Amino acid sequence: MLKLALFLHVIAAIFWVGGMLFLTLVVAPYLISIPDPKERSKIYQVVGKKYRFFGWVAIITLLVTGPIILYALYNVNLGVALSPSFYGSGFGHALYVKLALVVVIVISSLLHDFWIGPKAKTSPALSRYARIFGRGNLVIALLIVIFAVILRAGGL
Repeated sequence: MLKLALFLHVIAAIFWVGGMLFLTLVVAPYLISIPDPKERSKIYQVVGKKYRFFGWVAIITLLVTGPIILYALYNVNLGVALSPSFYGSGFGHALYVKLALVVVIVISSLLHDFWIGPKAKTSPALSRYARIFGRGNLVIALLIVIFAVILRAGGL
């Protein structure tokens, strides 16, 4: 069970973060070369909507496999995770930061994908906010990966 959870967790993280990097570093710069703003918006909406489904599959996979891995590798269950003394350790502190970042990115992704993004096609201001949220989510996702590495190395 642990090996399957680890495999799914790593694949989901690769897909999710890799997809955000692809959208930010490849698709967005390409779209700048398209002179018609409506055509740019249309392409980004289509690509974003297609990625959104698989991105949420990845997020859900990460949210399901993460607790399995925590329990199987580190014996961290809900009781341990809710204990204030747990977060005094270097491992607990790193886990706390990672989980806080996960909460922030899930909320931010919900706002971006289901509220700001869909309305961005008709509003230049919301289009700007969608870009800011998208890039901010990428930064947060990279921070989550950094804290995953820190956790695997034993904590802060």
